[in-house]
Amino acid sequence: MRLLKITFENAKLKGIWHYSLPSGYTCPGAKCCKTFADRETGKITDAQTPVGGMSFRCYAAMDEGRLPNVRKPRWENFDLLKSLKTTAQKVKLIVKSIKETGLIRGGTLRVHIGGDYYSQSYFDAWMKASSFFPNIVFYSYTKSLKFLLSYIKKNGGLPDNFVFTCSRGGKYDDLIPSTMTKSARVFFSQEEAKALDLDIDHTDDFAISGKDDFALVIHGSQPAGTRASKALQALKKKGFTGYGKKSKIRLSHDKTSGWSEAVCG
Repeated sequence: MRLLKITFENAKLKGIWHYSLPSGYTCPGAKCCKTFADRETGKITDAQTPVGGMSFRCYAAMDEGRLPNVRKPRWENFDLLKSLKTTAQKVKLIVKSIKETGLIRGGTLRVHIGGDYYSQSYFDAWMKASSFFPNIVFYSYTKSLKFLLSYIKKNGGLPDNFVFTCSRGGKYDDLIPSTMTKSARVFFSQEEAKALDLDIDHTDDFAISGKDDFALVIHGSQPAGTRASKALQALKKKGFTGYGKKSKIRLSHDKTSGWSEAVCG
């Protein structure tokens, strides 16, 4: 039986398992960040619609564009899921795939670095699959809020071990209050986040265990000359170089003492 590819750790997610699908192609709720990397060539196609005057390329799609070894397994995951006709079949695949990893002993799994919930059946399959692993914390960012809200209304809530963060800047931002779920938005500067009194999450700690809305700092690569690109350059001047191995400084907001800098490993 072919299995989904679930991977351990990356430069940002230490001690965390993660799994992905192709960005853009599986993101029905995306708007300000909608970006596609061609399956064969990796060529980037921009399809963003600004939200609140803000748009940017999806960092996950940019990774897919640059790195065939990232792009290929995400498409293989998607192909495998699309070949299954029922929710039950998807549940069986997800459960079997998790059992073949170190997660069987417990841990944390981020569902989607790239991609999102592309159908109600797929969303429901992950919710059901999580019930087989009470010792695993599952978490996701999502703009697929119609599927999230539909599940909540039908089932009276979410599984106890599945944590969601609504990702702002999508087609369905108006549904966020109805989900009773925390949200996150991308900012071009720490000052923008500070103005709304939002802490910046650099490690996914807020996404995993936080209760309040939070901020994310733009990262990845952006088209030259755009507002997003200029914001990245400004952040680099302050020492923030993203989440790769060469990243040295994280900017964070401490509500009691103001802005501070923390050294990353």
